[in-house]
Amino acid sequence: MELSGEARYRSFSKQGVLTLEVRKPSPFDGGVYTCRAVNEHGEAETECRLEVRVPQ
Repeated sequence: MELSGEARYRSFSKQGVLTLEVRKPSPFDGGVYTCRAVNEHGEAETECRLEVRVPQ
């Protein structure tokens, strides 16, 4: 699922570091997230796994 254009997700860049913010996260938001950067010099990709837990 592509996140661009989704109001619940916000990404911003500061000094070359890209951050993804998930507003009001729920267990549904858990899973593997992939970040892909592409420019005229090539392409790079990284993944991370997010687990959202409900406080007990």
